[in-house]
Amino acid sequence: MSFQYSFQKILDLKKDEKDIKEQEYSRSVVQFEKVATALYQLLMQKEEIEAFYRERIETGIKIQEIQHNEATLLQLQERIYSEQNRADIAREKMLHKEKEMQAASVEWKKFEKLKEWKKEEHAKQLKKAEEQQLDEITTRKYAFR
Repeated sequence: MSFQYSFQKILDLKKDEKDIKEQEYSRSVVQFEKVATALYQLLMQKEEIEAFYRERIETGIKIQEIQHNEATLLQLQERIYSEQNRADIAREKMLHKEKEMQAASVEWKKFEKLKEWKKEEHAKQLKKAEEQQLDEITTRKYAFR
């Protein structure tokens, strides 16, 4: 007699749920990486511009050009602030999806472990039944001698 797991449909559902949560987590990681990369590029751009402006100030620069530079840096700083907010939101979403994925994985593991236990129990019962049959056969052979 083959092993039939009574909760197989639930196990399959939990596996599908776990797979979906893993995909959602992967998408959130990609989204976070994209936003974080954009933030990094803005920060690098700011550093380059500041270095360029420092160099220009040392060599001499007009007041009008300094004002233009400050306006440019201010706009860049606003973009950085906005991108930092987006990165924070993406990070929170990624962490939330990770927790959901872990919870789904734990649930699936519970049912998987339960299936293993039931399978082992089934194997023990089959072995016990086989041993009983062998005992009966041996007893009958001995009785009819």
